[in-house]
Amino acid sequence: MGRSGLRLAGALWMIAGVVCAGLLVFVLIGERLSDLGAVLRNPGPSLLFLGGTIVALGIGVRLLTRPGPGIVRVSSAVGIAWLMIFGAVVIGPHDEPGPIYSSSLITGFGVAAGLIGFLSRPRRESP
Repeated sequence: MGRSGLRLAGALWMIAGVVCAGLLVFVLIGERLSDLGAVLRNPGPSLLFLGGTIVALGIGVRLLTRPGPGIVRVSSAVGIAWLMIFGAVVIGPHDEPGPIYSSSLITGFGVAAGLIGFLSRPRRESP
């Protein structure tokens, strides 16, 4: 895969970040505009998706602009953590199916980005 794989991984991280941001803005905050105190009483989900947005966009930008071995390692490690964190959101208790679908989408993009980045990492030449 090589360089094109790293670009694909970067694009997938960007998509995961945009989906996280959309879920945060339109669902977690947008649906509670009449009672923003509810967001402050339970800040966990909002902070999770805000953090996911920042991390995913940061990795995506870096993979697209200056890919290197360091960011590929970070991308792979975050992909594993992403699966554990957002996968737990997917299988957690839900009153309605909406969070399952959106969290599954976020999980899938992040895990795919980490895996593609790992498979596309630059390999050292053997002597």
